[in-house]
Amino acid sequence: MKFILGFFSLHWLRVFDFLAPLAIRLLLAPIFWVDGVKRLGLFTGADFIWYNPVTWWNQEAFISGASAMNDTILSVFGATGSAVMGGLEVAGAILLILGFAVRWIVLGLFVVVVVLGLQAVGGLGSVGPAAKQFFFEHGYTTIGSTPFALYLTYFILLLTLFFMGAGRWFSLDWYIYRNFARKIENAEAARYDPFEVDATDELGLRTSRV
Repeated sequence: MKFILGFFSLHWLRVFDFLAPLAIRLLLAPIFWVDGVKRLGLFTGADFIWYNPVTWWNQEAFISGASAMNDTILSVFGATGSAVMGGLEVAGAILLILGFAVRWIVLGLFVVVVVLGLQAVGGLGSVGPAAKQFFFEHGYTTIGSTPFALYLTYFILLLTLFFMGAGRWFSLDWYIYRNFARKIENAEAARYDPFEVDATDELGLRTSRV
């Protein structure tokens, strides 16, 4: 019986379950960082000097990034919408690296990915025709070569990270949770870790309810 349970749950590998959320965080963080600083016009000017904060912001690059938002649902906000998106990306990259408030920042990054996905298919007004052309003319086999598929992949990774959390050992979220769990002396919270990736261990859950 124990062999069967171990065969399906791979319980002996659970010590490594932090690798999946950590890998997703380290994959997405530089992507959002590069796109965010570019959108905000940071560190892109020809006269950029790292020790001179005055040269960190490039107005031309920021205006160019804002103009790219004209065909998205944020077009009504103009430069403000672009600044908000860039700020979410930069903040998201930093928080993903630290593993702090990951589930909350992922909610903001969802918005960024959806907007960029709409932009990739030509704006909000052309989403329907683009989707119809994609599925009925080109077929499923072309999904790997489209920009929309790239943002769809980011969305799925963010969705996975939202439900898994930042992961154990290498995230501030985990240490903060453990600290508060001990302070309130909540044995249930201390025993069942919400950052645990594997959700197949139903035996322990049933035992705790007895």
